[in-house]
Amino acid sequence: MTSLPRPFPAKVGRSSKDQGIQPSAGKNICLIVGLTCLLGFLVDTLVLTTPPNPFALEWRVNLLQQIGDRSIVLLFSVALLMYAFFDQNRLKRPLGFICLVLGVAFMLSCVLVIRDSLILQKETLQNISNREQQVQSQIKDGRGDELNLPAPVTPEQLQQASQQLSNQVSALKADARQGITKAGVASMGNLIAVGLGMIGLGRLGIKRF
Repeated sequence: MTSLPRPFPAKVGRSSKDQGIQPSAGKNICLIVGLTCLLGFLVDTLVLTTPPNPFALEWRVNLLQQIGDRSIVLLFSVALLMYAFFDQNRLKRPLGFICLVLGVAFMLSCVLVIRDSLILQKETLQNISNREQQVQSQIKDGRGDELNLPAPVTPEQLQQASQQLSNQVSALKADARQGITKAGVASMGNLIAVGLGMIGLGRLGIKRF
């Protein structure tokens, strides 16, 4: 009878060794990319907060908007680090608690975004109205003193200018209101999405498997 070929133990052992190396290499890649993304996010945040002026409304609005736009980078980096440390409870659990804290902070910051956006919108519209009142007052003074008007200017032209100013101010207010609202909603959406993602990663990290 023809004997069956004997298996090659050396190749089987090498294949098992390669299978053990691949997951470790994948986690090392995730660790490197995660740390790089995290470092980039921290550098961006440091630049955005310099010089610090937390009591200025425009500074806070701009900071939260920029952080919201970049927050997906933070979520991506933390997810990679969580995967890299998933088999090490000594590192995974602290990272999980940090994720929970950051997630709650992102969610709570949405309240500040809403508040600051409403205040900024109110102040912007008020500034536009004040400027309009100043110009309208000048036009009104000119219409009341027809004798001193320059020759090319007539009361009818001043009336038209007043009407055009009112239309332009209305359009400017609408654009300002729409722009501030869109920016606030976009920032709030990013912060909520990343906050929920952080909380999910945190709960996964603190679990014991």
